[in-house]
Amino acid sequence: MRVATFNVRELLDDTVAVREVLRAVAADVVCLQEVPTHVLARHRLGVLAADTGLWVAASGPEGAGTAVLTATRVDVRAAGVRALPTPRRRGWRPVRPRGTAEAVVRVPVEQGWSAAVLVRSVHLGLDAGERFGHLSRLTPGCAVDGEVGRWRDAPTVVAGDLNEEPGGPVHQRLCTVLVDVAEAVGDPQPTFPARSPRRRLDLLLADRQLSVVGAHVPTGHPGASDHLPVVADLLVPVGPR
Repeated sequence: MRVATFNVRELLDDTVAVREVLRAVAADVVCLQEVPTHVLARHRLGVLAADTGLWVAASGPEGAGTAVLTATRVDVRAAGVRALPTPRRRGWRPVRPRGTAEAVVRVPVEQGWSAAVLVRSVHLGLDAGERFGHLSRLTPGCAVDGEVGRWRDAPTVVAGDLNEEPGGPVHQRLCTVLVDVAEAVGDPQPTFPARSPRRRLDLLLADRQLSVVGAHVPTGHPGASDHLPVVADLLVPVGPR
């Protein structure tokens, strides 16, 4: 199963390049952050998906700009979006809403289907306390309402813009239960800012039940967004017959 994560900055940059990135990545599951959320621009996500041979599996206002797209070969068992509790203001400054988009997916294997995997697209806040407070709602096994909740104990992938570099408290906590795929392959490349990356803010973290085959940061289209994408290839166990 190939999984990618990409902060597309509201599709305000080179959208042709965004499309080229997604086509070249050829991922089974794409976690996006900062998709257009204005009521007059939400349709642009569907257009992007259609133009790149993908389906919108999970998106909506409660997801606060997060989304999950899937390839046609992927079987989506359940999907949804959740708001993460965020204050309206911090002092006199308004606080950006935060949320997560989630999809339970499986891919075809020789014996039938792989095991189901719960993939979460996240975009955490700028405040360290807020980020840490959201952890309990994102880690494997956390309570989830709706159909996705049936798979709360499935192998989990958390992917997105953490707004925190490795070594920070959120990254450290997540890595007690998940594996940082870039560190697993020994190639932790920075992702931000895209034209001259110095910070690794965009991460893919995979359940220990999944084997990391490879991971990389595509750098061919730095004008697509202010972030670079991250891509990982994961071996998923065979599902029940």
